[in-house]
Amino acid sequence: MKDKNRYLTDIALALALMLIIVVSCKKDEKKEEEKNTPAAPSAYTDSVSYISQTWTTLNAIVTPGYLMTTVKFEYDTSTAYTHTVSANPDTISGKTSGKRSIEITGLKPNTRYHFRAVATNSMGTSIGSDRTFTTLAEYTPDIVFNTDLVYDQVTDIQGRTYKTIQLGSQVWMAENLATRQYNDGTTIPQVSNPTFWQALTDGALCWYENSSTLYGSLYNWHAVNSGKLCPAGWHVPTDEEWNTMIAAVGGNNIAGGKLKEAGTLHWLTPNTGADNSTGFTAVPGGYRYYTGTFSNSKRYGYWWTGNESTSTNGYVRAMNYSYTYIDRLSFDKRSGASVRCIKD
Repeated sequence: MKDKNRYLTDIALALALMLIIVVSCKKDEKKEEEKNTPAAPSAYTDSVSYISQTWTTLNAIVTPGYLMTTVKFEYDTSTAYTHTVSANPDTISGKTSGKRSIEITGLKPNTRYHFRAVATNSMGTSIGSDRTFTTLAEYTPDIVFNTDLVYDQVTDIQGRTYKTIQLGSQVWMAENLATRQYNDGTTIPQVSNPTFWQALTDGALCWYENSSTLYGSLYNWHAVNSGKLCPAGWHVPTDEEWNTMIAAVGGNNIAGGKLKEAGTLHWLTPNTGADNSTGFTAVPGGYRYYTGTFSNSKRYGYWWTGNESTSTNGYVRAMNYSYTYIDRLSFDKRSGASVRCIKD
């Protein structure tokens, strides 16, 4: 009898345990089903990046709620938000939050703007909170050119003009390149994040410390090697073309002095031997190390050539504030340096 009662008790316990497991599984299934249920999106207005005088990049973080969700931005000088632009890409789906961005242009210098992110799917619309940014003040170039010489000019794909100067049989830009587009109109990615920068295998640009445009843009070698960086009819000079120019201005030992912008407005003291007698007006734009850090502004100017030194490096020419000769260095292709174009 005792054995029979124990048997019945065991059966009851087993049935109770099975019931608990079934109920628990159903609850888990319900929770999972609820978790995967389509829902209205969530939009978070993130801070801007790459602010300049006339353009910036708007950013947002969007959770799509398991539905195809469109993303756009609204902006204006007030919270009227009269301007609307779609993100690029302008959709997001699934359950994972993602970043969406868009570059806007045509802004006014030294102006405060409001903006917000807007995400919409079939379940509803989410509007991110208002954020603001202020564009940089109008930039007035103060590069010291040689007023005794006659300069010509060339215009890039974006309509920016650069002074040019005849050096021997060659014609060179007398300013550092600053274009943000290849000469076929394709945008050159501007990368500020150091981790992203060192992982690049395609062309990109940046500004020194991601803010200063005084010395033009810094490009990686992949942009240089595209063959499309300079205005049509111009190209990045080869190592040999640098040699030709250096010989034409008196040889390597004194060429740096002949090419550097005179004075110490931009170069550190003493800016040895700098008289800019050639009109080349070299300025000390520094460089971006392949790890993404910046160095040597006001001390050095570095300019890419179109030649590789190894499979991972390319040649640059460099000038320094404390001597008159020109260095020939090998830079990792992920580094950022200035560019002067030469006429074909």
